Amino acid sequence: MKTRNPYFVFKLILPLALLLFSCRQENPAAGELSGQQKPEEQLEARSVIEETALPLPGEITLVQRGKIYSLEETVEAVKPFIEKYPMEPLRYGVRTYRIRFVSTDFDGSQAIIHAQLFIPDSDEEMDFPLYVFGSGTTGISDACAPSFEVPELRRWGWYKQNMLAYGGSGFIAVFPDYLGFNDTERAQRYFSRLAEGHVMLDSIRAVTNLFETEDFSSLKANLSGQAFTAGYSQGGHAAFAAADLLKEYAPEVNLTGVIGYASTNDIAALFREGVCYGAEIIYSYMEMYGREEINPADYLQERFLETFEEDASTMCVDVFQYYFGYDSKKLFNADFYDSLYAGNLAEDYPVMHKYMEMNNSGLSGHGIPSFVVQGGTDFIITTASADIFVGKLKALGSEVKYKVYPGIPHKYTRMAGFADSIEWMRSFGE
Repeated sequence: MKTRNPYFVFKLILPLALLLFSCRQENPAAGELSGQQKPEEQLEARSVIEETALPLPGEITLVQRGKIYSLEETVEAVKPFIEKYPMEPLRYGVRTYRIRFVSTDFDGSQAIIHAQLFIPDSDEEMDFPLYVFGSGTTGISDACAPSFEVPELRRWGWYKQNMLAYGGSGFIAVFPDYLGFNDTERAQRYFSRLAEGHVMLDSIRAVTNLFETEDFSSLKANLSGQAFTAGYSQGGHAAFAAADLLKEYAPEVNLTGVIGYASTNDIAALFREGVCYGAEIIYSYMEMYGREEINPADYLQERFLETFEEDASTMCVDVFQYYFGYDSKKLFNADFYDSLYAGNLAEDYPVMHKYMEMNNSGLSGHGIPSFVVQGGTDFIITTASADIFVGKLKALGSEVKYKVYPGIPHKYTRMAGFADSIEWMRSFGE
């Protein structure tokens, strides 16, 4: 029988508790929140279309109003996210919403995406750029969806507070859960270039559509016409996937620039450096492409195989990081380990190599200006790997700002790069 590690009970109980807590938060009631009310205790939900009849990608299916943060509340809310890192004074309070919209899976089927929307609460008519953000890895289970994060109990990234910081700085921010979350028909499409890129581009379409409705056209805040895709770790992969797919999938979208914070664009490199994330990718590709194509036994040590599907599909990031670990010699079997680090996957594991290459992102020659934020002590995506990606990105025609922040690990790249990201986006004109 397989020996369980100490996180087994934790990984079974806490995701259920968080899911119940999050469901309680989303229980809708009439009325818009004032700045004095607790966030998301009361929400007004309005169905825009019937979700059983799916329309075009980017079409809105639900709008749900949330808390309106005053400027003072916004300042307080972002403090746990920004910590000691520099940030200019915020300018605005923030209106929050939950929305749902249609997007396209890797196989061409349609799916409903859940997202959070953050709009600067301006007193006068103003145009703001759109900032679409993809989170870092949180897990594959619905209970691990980024929108369910309760950072006071279980920190995955202070993502809502991160978005409030951009809203308060004068950006309309939209934060989608990845395709497959909140969906009984499919698992999260973890490191699917197509699914992730579609969600990012359809987020732009969705917000554009939303601002054409009567309710949103009456706001003082308006879209400026500039749009940026951005993301942390897995989200960087998604942000650059959007740039890759722009011309074919959403040619009407004006994508101004791309930002990657500790961006994991090379999947083989992530297997070598991030290790535990490789186990989750194996599960995702098995679900996407079939067990005949991707067999976990070809890559993992035998001790993980008996309960692999249950473990990979239910553990959130703060559990699977410990369970699968960062020691590649203890996770991968000897043959796959040797081939991975010798650079021989194309010859030894051609099927996995094909899917890795198919799902790498950012190097299509899209030519979109890019800002790559890298932590100097990051081991999940090392500076050496980031250097290679940036070199290729430049060679393919993109104007790239690349900054390595000395002493900064993976999880603090967003905080360290926050002020520089604001400055870079504003350089395109407000």
